[in-house]
Amino acid sequence: MRLRAMGSGFAPRNSGEEAWIGAVTCQGAGRQVFRRLFCQLSTCGLIWLLATVMLCRAQVVTQDEKRLLNTPASLRCSLQNPEEVLIVTWQKVKPGSLENMVTFSKNHGVVVQPAYKDKINVTQLELKNSTITFWNTTLEDEGCYKCLFNTFGSGKISGTACLTLSVQPTVFLHYSFFEDQLNITCFANARPAPVISWKVAGSEIENSTEVLLHPNGTTSVTSVLHVKDPKRQVGKEVVCQVLHLGTVTSLRQTVDKGFWFSVPLLLSIVSLVILLVLISILLYWKRRRNQDRERNRESTSGGEEGEACSPLSRKPEQSPGILTRVEGRCSNNRATLGSLILAVLSPAQPHGIRDQNKV
Repeated sequence: MRLRAMGSGFAPRNSGEEAWIGAVTCQGAGRQVFRRLFCQLSTCGLIWLLATVMLCRAQVVTQDEKRLLNTPASLRCSLQNPEEVLIVTWQKVKPGSLENMVTFSKNHGVVVQPAYKDKINVTQLELKNSTITFWNTTLEDEGCYKCLFNTFGSGKISGTACLTLSVQPTVFLHYSFFEDQLNITCFANARPAPVISWKVAGSEIENSTEVLLHPNGTTSVTSVLHVKDPKRQVGKEVVCQVLHLGTVTSLRQTVDKGFWFSVPLLLSIVSLVILLVLISILLYWKRRRNQDRERNRESTSGGEEGEACSPLSRKPEQSPGILTRVEGRCSNNRATLGSLILAVLSPAQPHGIRDQNKV
């Protein structure tokens, strides 16, 4: 038995204890070796797997393309393998399936599927470097495409290239006054959807945003700032920022002094104008009515005088003297209807008596 010093941490051990400790030590060492070996194998396997994947991926070099909608676009694939290529096939990646578009080989040349005629073509006639071109891109052309190289020794080797279509943003900024409120509107239309942000100083400002999708694939975003105190915003600059595909477009606008109309004030002004118009119409109508009355009176009096002085009203037996007297009164506008009747009915003196008096 070994002595174990109490102060130094040693204690006496028997042979059984030593054997048990030795067995445990051997088991621990075995586990450590196994773990190290397993870790090494796992690391090597992972490295080998990654190398295989990278090698397979490196066999075909592709590049994604971003183009504007309704413009030409090209996708390219390049095979790095030295093996002989028999045929190159381009396919469109669809959910759950692949659709053949066009093939190229030395024996048959370019063969375009009927659905893609007059739409695409192979513009690089090589077996290890292939390029397809879309003459005029549409919304249906956006997506990913697979180029498939059918080699003589390694079989089929493929790569994938994706096409993204966009529309440049159309933006404008304007402001308007509505009642006692100032509305500042920033509009942007693009593909993909633009993002609008503001740089504006002031308080009591609210923001509302409306998003609208269009059938042509574009998205319209309308952002409106509602300023409750427009007078504080006069002379200050407002900046609308439109973010689209990493590019920021800034629109600046300075609010000028305008006219702030409240609804009661506007209604009062309109009512006053309507009242003035009605008064003018009434005065004009009254004046015309008075003029018509004066004309009617003059025409009535003139008709009576003309009828009294007319020769048709004179009787045949009237003497020339009486007629002269009546005509004189009519000419002086002093004869009345009663005096004319008395003059006509008075008996005329015979010529013989008048002559005797003269003698």
